[in-house]
Amino acid sequence: MARPLDGIRILDFTRYQQGPFATVLLGDFGAEVIKVEDPGGGDFGRRMLKEPDGFSAFWEALNRGKKSITLDMRQAEDRDIALRLGESADVVVENFRPGTMDGWGLGYEAFKARNPRIIYAQATGWGTKGAMATLPSFDQIAQAYSGFAQHSGGGPGHRPEVPYPGIADQSGAMNLALGIMTALFVRERMGIGQKVEVSLLGTQIALQSPDILHFLHFGEERAREFRASPTVGHYECADGTWIMIVGIDQKFWPRIARALGLEELIDDPKFARGYPRAVNREELQARMETAFRSAPAAHWLERLRGQDVPASVVQDYAALVQQEQPWANGYLVEQEHPRFGRQRVVGTHIHFSETPGEVGAPAPELGADTEAVLARLAANGRTGSP
Repeated sequence: MARPLDGIRILDFTRYQQGPFATVLLGDFGAEVIKVEDPGGGDFGRRMLKEPDGFSAFWEALNRGKKSITLDMRQAEDRDIALRLGESADVVVENFRPGTMDGWGLGYEAFKARNPRIIYAQATGWGTKGAMATLPSFDQIAQAYSGFAQHSGGGPGHRPEVPYPGIADQSGAMNLALGIMTALFVRERMGIGQKVEVSLLGTQIALQSPDILHFLHFGEERAREFRASPTVGHYECADGTWIMIVGIDQKFWPRIARALGLEELIDDPKFARGYPRAVNREELQARMETAFRSAPAAHWLERLRGQDVPASVVQDYAALVQQEQPWANGYLVEQEHPRFGRQRVVGTHIHFSETPGEVGAPAPELGADTEAVLARLAANGRTGSP
């Protein structure tokens, strides 16, 4: 079955996480991703979190479905090969510091001169403008600078927290893939290539846009509470399991109260509407906490869902992978790995009815496809066409 990006060729110079996950997403939807690595050891991601048996979940998750070739950018001959490969590519992607690729003669203008329809996608830490543009950056630097770590910890005056190392990279990668897809769509409609820029900082600011906009309007940061409100947050049950509820709309309040056996509070003036619930949140939360602690999570989950309240147990990974839901939707799948046998892996999370994607093959060995890719280049002359 055809995939959305069948026939699209991507020349991938990215390393670590932000860039590689973007090209994984594109590869899942049919793009041929040619990963260009240094022959001296390749992408550092190959060695990230590598276990004693040689398996690196970091590497596999971010580089499945790709071809690996090695080129030494310190050598003029290899730089010329990169430009020649760009002649038949649809997209070039890189996440070096701004100016690095230009210094090698491999910036946007160099590829555009040989292929005017090229889409050149650049992922950076800080953006390409401003005094900090060329400073080094990684995921948690962006979380810190953007206010994300401080806000996650509770806001000003609280200890900053990094809720998930990698969230800036992973979300930045999705934005990068979105930018590339948009540029491909523009090229299809208008016949033009262009440069696409995405940064960790820009993505982190976008992720926080409601709270940052609140600050810009009122001049103060909204406090980060343990629960957003009594009806939006997690509660511990009798068995030590936590349940998350999100009763963000007024219609959920009577349902939550009925589920918890607190019907007498539904029309109580202190709790009947959102504003009084916020004013009297401590009292209401105490009543709700007592209710939740009186029975195990399974009991409350059944009652809450019986009232059509959005609710879930708070799970760890071990619990998640035992559930039917992620497998039924293909968010988790199985595949064969040439070294490690049958593996459970993360699947695709964007679905198309007529042109579905599929999980790419396990990540390649360093330089595994160099000979084949260069042989194709030589066989087809300077066009490098299939």
